[in-house]
Amino acid sequence: MSTALSIAATEIRFRSLFENTPELILCQNEASVILDANPAFLTLVEKREEEVVNHVYDEFLAPEVRGLYREKLLEAFTGKIVRFEVYAAQGNSAPRYWDVVKVPLVDQGKVVGVHMVARDITEKTQHQQEIFDQNRDLQQFTYIVSHNLREPLANALGLVGLLGIEKADTPAFERVRSHLQGSLEQLDQVLQDLNTVLAVRDQDSLLVPEDVPLAEVVQHVLQTLQDVLHNCGGTLHTTIPNGFRVRGNRAYFYSIFFNLLSNAIKYRDPDRPLRVELTARDEAGSAKVISFADNGVGLDLAQAGDNLFQLYKRFHLKIPGRGVGLYLVKAHVERMGGHIQVRSAVGQGTQFSITLP
Repeated sequence: MSTALSIAATEIRFRSLFENTPELILCQNEASVILDANPAFLTLVEKREEEVVNHVYDEFLAPEVRGLYREKLLEAFTGKIVRFEVYAAQGNSAPRYWDVVKVPLVDQGKVVGVHMVARDITEKTQHQQEIFDQNRDLQQFTYIVSHNLREPLANALGLVGLLGIEKADTPAFERVRSHLQGSLEQLDQVLQDLNTVLAVRDQDSLLVPEDVPLAEVVQHVLQTLQDVLHNCGGTLHTTIPNGFRVRGNRAYFYSIFFNLLSNAIKYRDPDRPLRVELTARDEAGSAKVISFADNGVGLDLAQAGDNLFQLYKRFHLKIPGRGVGLYLVKAHVERMGGHIQVRSAVGQGTQFSITLP
């Protein structure tokens, strides 16, 4: 085969791959201008070729990731093959996890362009996260069994032995019986908590997403806690657009706001009236952002660290509680495909930001 025919055959094979692969392929110059784009990219961003070619790639990226893509592009123009992973939207698409490779196109020893190949790894990443969550839950269950169950059970066994020694209808017998009842009640509470945690995981497979009217759910929570909120002199101020709906599970949203408002009431600052602000808004890329902020006692996030949402972790030991509420809040948010962030400082209150797809 002649050299010309060999080159032509190579170009045909490349073009076939370029046209038919499900991966996104772009060719860019050093200014990030798109010189060519394959059908997979055009389909994702819902644009015609003439609306993409000769346009800067930044036009199809969210502002927060443009710098990263530019940095990796310039690195590829030094002659290196660059690979990275990123969570980003492209055009009007929902954010996805991408495995991105930038390959220098070299002509006569000079980099004249860069091919970008992006593979959707959302499903793989989600499976990895599920495995991580399962391992984390297993560690928590191990902790519960080895500590929270073992202690009341050991106490109960010891007290049963004492009951065999003490005479019935004596003050000593009654004291032992009372302690035994307390240990059994503690054991029952731990089992209830375990059942609650397991129910969240079991219900995940039965979760049927629906468009939940957020204001309606918040109103139901407020009706439940209205007397408690009023008695402590607290107020809840909501800013939710008319008709604002979030894709997810109504029961999960009720649990989220019930636990957050209950905590705000419980951990209010005694030196000022409690004020809670709940806002909701749409964000670019169809994401929904919900903010729940209070002016309570706050907490030291540096001290809390990664334990903030862990089961049975508590940070205000003088105030009664079990350390279950925030665990459930985070579990519910993540089961609906979202994530939660916290800002807080001692004496300045706490703000939870929930982002949902």
